[in-house]
Amino acid sequence: MEAEGDVHRANMMHAIELARQGEVGGWRIGAVLADPNGSIIATGYRGEADIRIHAEALAVQKARDLGYDLKGATAYVTLEPCANLESKNKDACSTILAEAGVRRVFIGGYDNNPQIYRLGWRSLRDAKVELRDFPADLRAEVQNLSPERRADFTERRGRARGRTKFDYTQNGGRYEIYLDERTDSPKWTTQWTQRGRGSIYAHGGVAGIVAEARFAQAFEEIDDPNVFDFESHSAPIEEGGIAVFRNNYGHLLVKVLEVHAGPRCGSAHFSLKFEYEIRVA
Repeated sequence: MEAEGDVHRANMMHAIELARQGEVGGWRIGAVLADPNGSIIATGYRGEADIRIHAEALAVQKARDLGYDLKGATAYVTLEPCANLESKNKDACSTILAEAGVRRVFIGGYDNNPQIYRLGWRSLRDAKVELRDFPADLRAEVQNLSPERRADFTERRGRARGRTKFDYTQNGGRYEIYLDERTDSPKWTTQWTQRGRGSIYAHGGVAGIVAEARFAQAFEEIDDPNVFDFESHSAPIEEGGIAVFRNNYGHLLVKVLEVHAGPRCGSAHFSLKFEYEIRVA
């Protein structure tokens, strides 16, 4: 059993080394396919061929080109295979692995893109694929592979106006907006929790931080952001509504564009899409 564990670990580490060959700044993802005895059949990493071909799909294609039958094989992937629920142009990697007959998948981390997070895992689970996680030390290495892309779903830097989308059920519901790229840059911390279909709560934690810009539909309609009621610790915001966050640096105006509140509210995932404008004091 210990020898089997050593083989699994070696293949996981190989997947991580493959991922490191990917383009810096993008998603760096590696995949290894092994036979039931742990011997490597084929590998792939994102960017090895066409950037649009994912690591898992490339590894499966290589195995097929070599004439291998993947029934009963094990896959080691640094990031959960995509689910591609909104794409009609190509098969999702989770589907490709399951249909190829892969019996077990070791996963190094989960994609914090709200349209993918844990959906690839669920797709494989529903296909009766056995699922395992990398051990904690290797998961930590995976976390460091693509820090820029992971940060896209937790923060935005250097833009006074912009638009973003993230999963508000992760990272404590926080999304941070920085005025510039400096480590000591002025920042505004937005925080959100679920409310229901088409709406969400904007949180300040304490009174004085967040308010609803009631009836305002555009940032240009807001003259002085301090006129709103900041007496509550949270504010309910409907789609199309605007929340105002304030601190010592000034105000952050946030217009809620789309709220996806999960399966109970008719959505496949949880996400908040918003646009924002910084007004420095």
